[in-house]
Amino acid sequence: MIGVLVIIFVLGYVAIALEQVIHIDKGATALLMAAILWSLLAIFFPKVAGGAVLEQLGTVCSTVVFLFGAMTVVTLVDDHGGFVFVSRFLNGNHKKRLLWGLSFLTFFMSAALDNMTTTIIMLAILNKLVDSKIEKLWYASMIVVAANAGGAWSPIGDVTTIMLWVQGNITASSVVSKLLLPSIVALLVPLVIVTLFIKNGKLGFSKPTGTISKLEMDRVRYPDVTDLERKIISVLGIGGLIFVPVFRSITGLAPFMGIVLVTGVVWAATEIIYEGKRFRRDKNIREVRVPNVISHIDLGSLMFFFGILMSVGVLEEAGALQSAAKFLDLHMHNIPLIAGTIGIFSSVIDNVPLVAASIGMYPLSDPAIVQAGSYLSNFLLNGEFWQLIAYCAGVGGSLLIIGSAAGVVAMGTEKISFIWYLKHITWTAFLGYIAGMAVYLLI
Repeated sequence: MIGVLVIIFVLGYVAIALEQVIHIDKGATALLMAAILWSLLAIFFPKVAGGAVLEQLGTVCSTVVFLFGAMTVVTLVDDHGGFVFVSRFLNGNHKKRLLWGLSFLTFFMSAALDNMTTTIIMLAILNKLVDSKIEKLWYASMIVVAANAGGAWSPIGDVTTIMLWVQGNITASSVVSKLLLPSIVALLVPLVIVTLFIKNGKLGFSKPTGTISKLEMDRVRYPDVTDLERKIISVLGIGGLIFVPVFRSITGLAPFMGIVLVTGVVWAATEIIYEGKRFRRDKNIREVRVPNVISHIDLGSLMFFFGILMSVGVLEEAGALQSAAKFLDLHMHNIPLIAGTIGIFSSVIDNVPLVAASIGMYPLSDPAIVQAGSYLSNFLLNGEFWQLIAYCAGVGGSLLIIGSAAGVVAMGTEKISFIWYLKHITWTAFLGYIAGMAVYLLI
């Protein structure tokens, strides 16, 4: 029976990978796969499925609620021009400075927000600054690398680190302190290589970078709010997202409750701002409130995450993941090798189910029964395995353009071909990936 479940799971993945060929949205495929897998589990193992489905639902929904709240807050801040300061800071004609500025701003913004949203924002800024097609390919590719590296060292920077944090496998302070330097190295290596290419004139740069019109950025796109009101919304939104780890440490509640608090605060603030304008002035106000923002949230991606995580839950309940863990232990029995292999697979298979599978394959060890220095100590809270999984699954997604949500966004927006990325970026990202792992193991 386990074999049948695995075959259905693999077929579902193939359908997701061939989304553009079969013309069926990956969210629909993921939901169908989850429903079929749980139905089969319920038919053949009714005692297991009955309680397990509710337990898995609670775990998965905590992640989905967190993502939904974070996407709402970020979109609200962006719609009010909260990220205009980024485009102003980067505006200029120095190509190397622009490359490094885009990369490091993406790196740190991805840690505070998430890699997919950060990529969307930075690509929008890139299109205001650069005209050349070939330049955009290189800049956009480095944005992808930076976004994935930046998301790996923050508990809220990537869906996978959110999952590990929500599940209690890592703590915020540990993942930041242990993975910041390896993640910087993973970005620096490809960044230096691409910079050398610019120095040698191999990127085909010809046209100067463009300029951003303040009128275009501040008066046309954004609603009728003052600079002070825009700053208030930005501080509450971005500051609130950064505050979420602090909220968890203070209250002990799951992170999704922190994001619920932040969403409520930002929502209330925008309501007060717009109602105040209506009270003071009898005119039509061009406004952006949370109900309008929610309508633009990518619910398809959330449904995909839900479906894929629930599908992995079936494999966990059926014992397939435990069998896979035994196979890896038997043939590798080496934590860096296992985590590194999972990271490489994350460039082919979406890193969300891979991390979900890792959590299911290796239960969190009990410190009361695990001896220091033993193999099982790698699976304690903040153990080496969980930290390496956070790094490898995040940074490994940069090895191929289809390996991460950030890459898929850039591929669609900037028309980056799979072959072009494979030829020019994959090997540099791989060198950074290995170098970052080496730094982690050394420290």
